[in-house]
Amino acid sequence: MRQVTEVARLAGQMLRDYDAHTPGTPFANGLRLSVEEAYQLQKRVAQLRENRGERVVGYKIGCVCPGNQESNGLSHPVYGRLWSSEQYVSEVTLATSEFANVAIEGELAISLCKNVEPSDASVPAIAAAVDRVFPVIELHNLVLHGERPTGAELIGNNAIHAGVVRSAGTRPPRESACTDLSVALNGRTVAHWSDRQWPEDILQAVPWLVVELARDERQLMAGQTILTGSWGPPLPLERQASPETPTISPLGWNNGHANVAPGERQMVSRVNVMSSLFGEVGASFSAADEIPRKKIQDA
Repeated sequence: MRQVTEVARLAGQMLRDYDAHTPGTPFANGLRLSVEEAYQLQKRVAQLRENRGERVVGYKIGCVCPGNQESNGLSHPVYGRLWSSEQYVSEVTLATSEFANVAIEGELAISLCKNVEPSDASVPAIAAAVDRVFPVIELHNLVLHGERPTGAELIGNNAIHAGVVRSAGTRPPRESACTDLSVALNGRTVAHWSDRQWPEDILQAVPWLVVELARDERQLMAGQTILTGSWGPPLPLERQASPETPTISPLGWNNGHANVAPGERQMVSRVNVMSSLFGEVGASFSAADEIPRKKIQDA
């Protein structure tokens, strides 16, 4: 385990990098961490953000798919923190300049109406604590510096989380129900998942999160939001098609839905995520530097 002073130094650099939209430069300079050390780094950065007035409002779960775990050298999911300063209401317009290689994931999220005790690490117990279910657009800084993706770099960068656009959502069904989820970029559906069961499929990784938080003497609390995990890859909003090779994201996934001519670049300006059971969320993206935005706390 690295010395406390070294973790503190790295955390300060990571936060400065994040604020400058150049995340993770210590990894570009050869930093190598274990998964445990990466979570310690994430925790220390979180303490710095809390010291300046930001609040943790929930958690995101990443790498829920075996393929994504394998490409990052993992055998389990990862988690990151959600921040009060990065919560946006549906139909927000965001400036791409506020991110580093902005990418999105469409997924379902939950908000909690009561605490989840560590002993309640099961899908039925967690479902009983859910207040609302809603689709979200998770925002990412899709920048990884290693020669190949690693779970430690992912975790140390707060699972590359950079914010979330959310809708009001609905009350959860009282019984098992089937839903779907679609992601559309510039009006074109690029991903669709059908026959997903509530609560089994949607909450399948949340018990893992409950156990992991308990290791650090934390738990899920009433009022928090949990991003339950994407079933597909992060989708970069600046997309390029090549006549020789498919478009590959830094996380090792083929995102070859780029709807542009070979060699041409196109910036996605509109994202929608839709669920037949839980509603829809949308956001627009602009290259303009100054855009009025509406955050959750302003709504």
